[in-house]
Amino acid sequence: MVSKRLLIINVILLLMLLGMYVYGYYLLNYPVNFDFLYIINESKPLYLLTALIITAAISWLISHLRIKSLNHANRFLLVYFILCSLLFCFLTYTSIEAYVESKNVLTALENHYIHLAKEDIQNDKIIFRFAGGLTLPNELQEKIDCIYKRYGIHYENMGCIVDPMEIKAQEKYKETVKVYLEKRNGKGWEEKMDYEITQLKKD
Repeated sequence: MVSKRLLIINVILLLMLLGMYVYGYYLLNYPVNFDFLYIINESKPLYLLTALIITAAISWLISHLRIKSLNHANRFLLVYFILCSLLFCFLTYTSIEAYVESKNVLTALENHYIHLAKEDIQNDKIIFRFAGGLTLPNELQEKIDCIYKRYGIHYENMGCIVDPMEIKAQEKYKETVKVYLEKRNGKGWEEKMDYEITQLKKD
């Protein structure tokens, strides 16, 4: 007779494994945005299913050994629970370790951008970095750059590659210079600047 208790804890553990596997993908790729459907698709749960099938096969082989007074089905459930618990611990440990490492790298990068922001404030030249974008005719771009300069900012293209770590760290830069730019240019300066650029493009 199959033990209901062993069956239930195995089902619970499998659900925990699935959750940890999917969430672990987010931790491994931190600071990628947490989009549930995207993470499920990218984490490729099929790999987890393959691991669970292999674990089941190993458990079935081990369950042929005598373990206490349990019947074959319960021995399988017990061994499967133990192996899946080890797999869960492994996924949890590697995911958290990767997250902590990424967090430390991000903190160092954020501190770098805060320091950079303070230097740029002193030089009255705030540099906003971005990835990719369309190129404008040289004459038009020069006029737009003059508007940027008047507001004390400069835009710098960092290339086409988007690094989530860089994007996240640059938020600290923007937070640091926000107060300074508002004090320098007045409230609603971004709207005014965007309006000037829009009018320039229409001409």
